[in-house]
Amino acid sequence: MKYIKGFDGLRAVSIIFVLLTHLGLSRFFADGTFLKTNYNLISGSTGVMIFFTISGFLITLLLLNEKNTFQKIHIKHFFIRRFLRLLPPLLLFYSIVFGLMLFGYLPENYIALGISFFYLYNFVPLKYYVSELGHTWSLAMEEQFYLIWPFLLRFIKKIKSVVYIIIALSALCILVKVFYRDPIILSGKTYFLFDYFFPNRWFIPACLPIMLGALSAILLFKKKVFIKNIFFNKKWPLAFALVLFCMQLCIAYKPFILIETAQPIAVCVFLLWIYFNQQSKIVSVLEYKPIAFIGKISYGLYVYQGLFLRTGPGGSLEIQKFPLNIILVFVVAIISYYFVEKPILQLKRRFKPH
Repeated sequence: MKYIKGFDGLRAVSIIFVLLTHLGLSRFFADGTFLKTNYNLISGSTGVMIFFTISGFLITLLLLNEKNTFQKIHIKHFFIRRFLRLLPPLLLFYSIVFGLMLFGYLPENYIALGISFFYLYNFVPLKYYVSELGHTWSLAMEEQFYLIWPFLLRFIKKIKSVVYIIIALSALCILVKVFYRDPIILSGKTYFLFDYFFPNRWFIPACLPIMLGALSAILLFKKKVFIKNIFFNKKWPLAFALVLFCMQLCIAYKPFILIETAQPIAVCVFLLWIYFNQQSKIVSVLEYKPIAFIGKISYGLYVYQGLFLRTGPGGSLEIQKFPLNIILVFVVAIISYYFVEKPILQLKRRFKPH
């Protein structure tokens, strides 16, 4: 699969949303104002949603192309490629956090570190939540997707069956989102999941954007000519995506489930539009070198920002205070990209489909 122009720019937008949120941007908006009420349009959660949608789209398209070309998916090589891409910065991050805990700069919570290390932090109980590790919930989500998806695409022969699974999982995600805030009554006592966990981060319902991205990839793979006729050199899909993404501005009552479903669909539409309009001005803007570069180092930015920005401002360490914190995020991510990630990624080429 060739490089798709514009996707690095989207990753840049996503990570900027995350960084601004963790820097505490929303604190500067007064309650009840337009910006405060609609902040989630540019929030870190929205940034993660965009990452998830892109991931579902690209991974699914990659695996389908591999299966179509070589009549199989080499699962072992897939995991090697993923680990070579994702593990090196993460291991460095965990080593630093472990060292800070060991020497008393961070509260000792090795159980939390273990939960995060084994890609389970989206299920972490609140009592083991550590702000410096909070962002690893989304990395856990991605890894859980990787553990399921290549097997499903390899061993299910009919792509229509995969589509049915995606639809069922998406419907289940929506159903869970509708009810997970409701009280649970056991033995006469009332409990709320959010008092003990982050149920919105469990694989279901959090995989909804990934599933929608995967569905978009399948539509592209199976109906490429049809999809191209809809998107190529057309402006209306952009307008449609914009309306979906900004739906909360168009309605007085803001049902969160409607918004959380509409936004990843909007991103899917935009991804397909980018795919078929590689020479457009919008793609040129997304490919502007500084923007694209931020997209290229976005994984490192995301991993290391947990240490410096935590999941919000207010860290006790000097390295967690503004503006040093945001400077260090970029410095460490750039060093990691050139001296850790790029050299190791050379090995990744040995495990490409062949």
